[in-house]
Amino acid sequence: MPTLTRRTVLAGVTAAAVTACFRKPEPDAVATVPVPTEPNVLQPAWLETQMDGTPVRVRGYNGQIPGPTLTFTPGSDVTVKLQNRLVRRGPGHDKPVHDLDVAHDFEGTNLHFHGLDIRPHLFDPLGTEDPKAKMISVQPGENFDYTFHVPADHPSGLYWYHPHLHGSTAVQAVSGMAGPIIVKGPIDEVPEIKAAREVLMAIQDIGLFPSDEPGDTRWTYNPQPRMIWQTVGGIVQEYNKEQKTFVNSVPPLKGGYTTGDYALRYLLLNSQPFFKETHNPGFPTSPIAQQLAVQTVVEMAQGEIVRFRVLNGCSDNYMPIHVEGHDMYVLALDGVNFLTPQVMKSVQLAPGNRVEFLVQAVAATGTYNIVQEAQAVQYLQSDRKVIASISVTDATKAMALPARLPTPTRYYPLIEQKQMDRPVRTIRFSTKFRGPLNPQVGIDFMINGVLYTETVAGVEVDLDAIEEWHLVLGKGESEGHPFHIHVNHFEVISVNGVLQPAGVLKDTIWIPKPTATEDSVLVLRMRFKEFTGKSVFHCHILPHEDTGMMSNFTIRRKA
Repeated sequence: MPTLTRRTVLAGVTAAAVTACFRKPEPDAVATVPVPTEPNVLQPAWLETQMDGTPVRVRGYNGQIPGPTLTFTPGSDVTVKLQNRLVRRGPGHDKPVHDLDVAHDFEGTNLHFHGLDIRPHLFDPLGTEDPKAKMISVQPGENFDYTFHVPADHPSGLYWYHPHLHGSTAVQAVSGMAGPIIVKGPIDEVPEIKAAREVLMAIQDIGLFPSDEPGDTRWTYNPQPRMIWQTVGGIVQEYNKEQKTFVNSVPPLKGGYTTGDYALRYLLLNSQPFFKETHNPGFPTSPIAQQLAVQTVVEMAQGEIVRFRVLNGCSDNYMPIHVEGHDMYVLALDGVNFLTPQVMKSVQLAPGNRVEFLVQAVAATGTYNIVQEAQAVQYLQSDRKVIASISVTDATKAMALPARLPTPTRYYPLIEQKQMDRPVRTIRFSTKFRGPLNPQVGIDFMINGVLYTETVAGVEVDLDAIEEWHLVLGKGESEGHPFHIHVNHFEVISVNGVLQPAGVLKDTIWIPKPTATEDSVLVLRMRFKEFTGKSVFHCHILPHEDTGMMSNFTIRRKA
């Protein structure tokens, strides 16, 4: 079986083998607890390893990054067992510190099954409609069973799981705690797709600082409560309530919670670093970029078709992706397939987005890179990155592209304008630097002008209601934001007045950076189907979510 611990050529490899080769990042990786062998058991724990020769202490599920791939089928009843084996370590971690919209409780955790159309599962108990219900919080040494039914008409595609405890989501996810989910179904039985090899690409970012534990030479991300690492200045500070300003940490610390850059960041593909960013004191919002050796090379014969499933599991990196010299025959976005393959030159992946596409190798030998294009639509500059490569050989293999795809009946027929059950609902994202609402962080990340509150119902919608939502990012805002909603997908109708093709169904979408004079506005339509309960929508830049840019919503049966 191939491994991804060194440069790997994937030729003639089955989908199962590609999935199985997700393992620990380096040969010296050491899980701090025994690794479970049961299916659908996830054990988060510390993991000591190396990345590009750098000794690191990160967090992972079952001793690996990314976590094991979970596979479900429509119509099945599922139990996923979460067994928290993280331990509190380092100064200030001897007990949870609970300031709602300030990062906290880094060893408490829970699970979100991102994109799955299943009952709300963030609040305790599962599926609750109680407005005062709090998030599930599984503390070190505790276990929690997630039980749910996968609907019989659930779209077959790529999804993922990650932590979602407010205040610790970013720290845990950007330390490695995430993994893919595949729902098997009708699209996998399309003959032309079934004949294609499959490559699953899980992209993650790992944010790091030098450890503040005495004598520890590893890099990690384990901030002390309320300590903020300032991207501008590169120092750790704490907000002083009496002085109403930030003061330097005493003693000086090397790492703290960040809503911007890290001292060091790696981008990983299936556990292997392919790109490195180092903080740039001279230009704090432009990290020093370094392309690392490409570890994953997919070997293809001329005319051969390969199916790629790509997850942008990064905490905050927006990724416009293309394949050099090739069209992308896009099958699905966020797990929901189109009716026919869509020919695209590039695909825009916000944090949390997934894309599934076919590539047919051109009739010319050579190396063709899978690339993230450079972008400057966020607080931090994101340089061009080579993620993986395709090596086209001189062999030939005649294969056909599918003409049609199965109808994802859960979302078809599509919603029409005349079906709306209520006036348009507007959701406004905004930020305020040196914000008065969250002085301990220094920035207010808001939805509809407020920070997140855990124990309210939030937006209330009726079961089976059909609504149109307008997502607004006000003129002059400095960066775009990805919107994600739990429980159901939505159809994208328009982006800044430009109508989108019918059938663009997603659970996460990028709200573009507005101009200085005009708002950025997205129009979405969705049906709140099958499930009731309290859930959330939020920005999927995880530090923004953790510090306030999230809102509850509750689906109720009509009285």
